Order: sequence, then C-alpha cells, then structure tokens
Amino acid sequence: MRRSACLLALGLAACGGPDRETFLRDANAVCRDRAASQGALAGLPREELLPAQTRVYEQGLAQMRALEPPDDYRHAHEEWVEAAAAEVTAWKRYAAGPENAAARERVVTAFEETTKVAKRMGLTTCDS
Repeated sequence: MRRSACLLALGLAACGGPDRETFLRDANAVCRDRAASQGALAGLPREELLPAQTRVYEQGLAQMRALEPPDDYRHAHEEWVEAAAAEVTAWKRYAAGPENAAARERVVTAFEETTKVAKRMGLTTCDS
C-alpha cells in the first residue's frame, strides 16, 4: 500500500507543472510585482523614468516566461508571454521616441491585448 501511494504521488508530481491554483497565484504575483515596481518609479524625471520602466517591463516578461504552467494552461501561458513580449517591444519603441503618437498608440494597444489575455486566463491583478 505504501509503495502504491508513493508511485501515485510521483506520477502526479511529474504531470505537467504545478496545479492550476499555484500557477494562477504565481502569475498574479508577477503582475502585482510589476505594478509595485512601476509605482515605485513615481516622481522620476522623464529621462530616468522611461529607461526604468523599460527594465520593469523586461523583468516582468522574464518572470512570466519562467513560470511553469500546468498542461491545461500551456497554450494560454504562451499567448500571455507573446502578448507581453509585444508589449515590451512596443514600449521600447515608445521610450526611444516618446513624442511619437503612433508609438504611444501601439503601446496602449499592446497593453490592452496583454490584459485581455491575462483576464481570459483568470488572472485578477494583471491590468498592465
């Protein structure tokens, strides 16, 4: 009986990453961390703010990529990471020329897409 319980536990642990609740908790934590980091930048002059925000977005993306989703969230996780990567790319273009209205609009659109994907996943703290 003990051996069967151990084998079952090993089998469950080897099946596709953490459970759903753990994944969602960790993914929401990534968003909370990013929001807190952005909040900490308040009051910086623009020439310091844009590069600092770029680092925050890049760190958030790295944290998203590092998450191990359960099997039933793999596709959604990939979609979320892709949307966040597009957001970072759009942000970098904006940060390089903040007077460019089209670049700013691309950032807003990318943020909205990332937020939509996060909400579809059931994330509650990811409102870019």
